[in-house]
Amino acid sequence: MPTTSENSVAAAESIIASFQTLPTIPAAATRAIQLLNKPDPDLSEVADIILADQVIAARVIRIINSPLYKLLHEVESVKQALIYLGPQKVFEIILTSCFLELTDSRTLAGIRPQSCWEHSFGVALVARNLAELSGVVKPEMAYVSGILHDVGEVILMHYRQDQFRQAVQLSIERELDMHDAEREIFGTTHCEIGALLAEQWHFPELLTQVIMHHHADQMELKNPLIQVVHLADQICSDVRLKCSMDVEVPGVGAGVYGAHLPELEKQLAQLGVTDMDAFRKALAQMVDHIKAAVQAIYT
Repeated sequence: MPTTSENSVAAAESIIASFQTLPTIPAAATRAIQLLNKPDPDLSEVADIILADQVIAARVIRIINSPLYKLLHEVESVKQALIYLGPQKVFEIILTSCFLELTDSRTLAGIRPQSCWEHSFGVALVARNLAELSGVVKPEMAYVSGILHDVGEVILMHYRQDQFRQAVQLSIERELDMHDAEREIFGTTHCEIGALLAEQWHFPELLTQVIMHHHADQMELKNPLIQVVHLADQICSDVRLKCSMDVEVPGVGAGVYGAHLPELEKQLAQLGVTDMDAFRKALAQMVDHIKAAVQAIYT
């Protein structure tokens, strides 16, 4: 008899097989992600290659000029961006802009893609912050993993709109994590969907594992990168950086989708994050920056 996991993967395979057109991401983004998995990637070279795409270049400039970076002068070219921010930050923004293409619709069956983008962007920034504070994984890989961890959810939101709305409503009404609500509605979750697509997009194995296991139990969380993204995901959900409907539902509190921050302190300490006052202060600033930046990008 198939296990629950096998049934979930089979359901995910069935959903992907039903797509008339398989979702894709820009080839440049795939190349960049693969390069990032190498020990010493040449970020300047990657930036030059990717930014030859004028659509991506325009998005990068828009993100750089958003409130997130608070530059004193408006940046008008990629060359300026490299001077102001350096290749590392520009590299991250490039990947962000590629992922943004998957969430470009304003509303889908009552869901606010902007709120889902806030969550992914938030997890990326929090994961990078945790990586910098702990030193257990490369900050740039933590950021990319955070941006892409819910790519399966984005795909469900676009290709299975009505069912995804049902999952969001169910998660609110019964105070369930979206991961559990999806399993009831779809027979699988965005984790399995995302991991299968990551394989087809030829993502590095480690990134595929993050996408697959960021909601998993403690066994899978032994991998430091998965643990960092898992914690960042919980933290962002707890501060209401999460996918939501256009109309707010009365009575829904801040901790519905994730663990409360005090409950995460032990896991954060295991990562080497011990100054919780400093982390909370940084988190509050990140939340404000994320909301302002996403608002500017979607305006």
